[in-house]
Amino acid sequence: MGIMAKPLKEKKSPGYVEIDEDQCTGCVLCMKACPTKAIRVKDGRVARIEGVCIDCGECVRTCTKGAIKAASPKRDGFTASSDLVISPSTVLYSQFGEDYLPNDILLGLKKMGFGYVHDQSYTSEMCNFAVELFIKENRKKPDSPFPLISPACPVVVRLISYRFPSLLKHIPPLATPREIVDREAKKRLSAKYGCSPKEIGVLHITPCPALADFAKESVSQERYPRKDKAVGINSIYETLKKNIQEIDDDRVLHHSSGIGIGWGMSGGEIAGMKRNCLAVSGLHETIRYLEKIEMGLLQEVDYIECRICAEGCLGGPFTVADKYQARHLLQKLVLMFGVERRIKYKYVIKLYKDGWFFTERDRTAFKDVASPLSISDRIERLNRVEETLRSLPGKECGVCGSPDCRAFAEDVVDGKTTLKDCIFFHNQKGKIASRAGR
Repeated sequence: MGIMAKPLKEKKSPGYVEIDEDQCTGCVLCMKACPTKAIRVKDGRVARIEGVCIDCGECVRTCTKGAIKAASPKRDGFTASSDLVISPSTVLYSQFGEDYLPNDILLGLKKMGFGYVHDQSYTSEMCNFAVELFIKENRKKPDSPFPLISPACPVVVRLISYRFPSLLKHIPPLATPREIVDREAKKRLSAKYGCSPKEIGVLHITPCPALADFAKESVSQERYPRKDKAVGINSIYETLKKNIQEIDDDRVLHHSSGIGIGWGMSGGEIAGMKRNCLAVSGLHETIRYLEKIEMGLLQEVDYIECRICAEGCLGGPFTVADKYQARHLLQKLVLMFGVERRIKYKYVIKLYKDGWFFTERDRTAFKDVASPLSISDRIERLNRVEETLRSLPGKECGVCGSPDCRAFAEDVVDGKTTLKDCIFFHNQKGKIASRAGR
């Protein structure tokens, strides 16, 4: 009969997806939509996250009952202070309408009492050029994988790690703008106050759960204990708007051109690049293009900007403004502030050569579901899954509470359910026996 595979040890949801069991009807739409097959609907009752959640938010977008929500980190966990850096996503510039410019918004944050307000859009412009330098450098190497895939969206990186691990080599080892802000702001503020970088915290204002989760796992975690926090744009919006309306300050905190401002929308990251680039947004489109890359296609493309949310980060669940209106506003800001970078090119080239833009961040955290099984036991488990799968009718109905027949077969082998939960199994078994007796 062989060994019985032990249940796999799963990485649970980081807690940003909440399912209201009173509203959930067990309709299985979210279960079918989940790209990592993390959701189960047992006994036709309510959906539960039992597997690896990558914070894509597809279950939130799919739920027609409003039972699944992205729970924004609350602002109760921080107090504005001189030893706290604030790092807003450039999406924030699109949330308050045409009467408020990026500098007004940054001054509004400063008015709240933060010691250091960083204009992430300027760092984005620097990263934009650093990517060009990396592409130019690696196109000369015969074995370099192309197209390169942007590391900016954490969900895309997790999706690749979980479903397309062979494409991890396509993600350049470049730090994202938020990582650089996290790292450099700690250095600057600690030098200013004569303290250790570990005493400086960074508050990330974010449009989505995955970027909020980044505050727990930033690159600086390698060296500094974690004091960083995250807050959704929707949680800070009203307070910030009130502060913006009361501004009486003429300091200049915003320094980027439109290239940095546009990073919040789909196509914004690649807008300033003089290379062969593509921008893809939405979960299904992203998966489709990752499949193409996995098949060896698109090698003539230098760089692909993938975003899980439609319209890019403007479609994040923690935003306030309508994503299409926000896109229109960002497009106007891009034209207003210009489509040429405002960076010091020689300085950025020097930083690039010094390794300033690179990261040693581990991008394999979601590569696989951690398993206690040995290689031989994994092979045995796979064989038993295939054997179980052959006995199933292949209806892919989801009535069993698993997203598809393969997932159900895996659940059976891992001891999470039994074959009796397949309503078609016994009929299928009877038909096979009948055909065999003819």
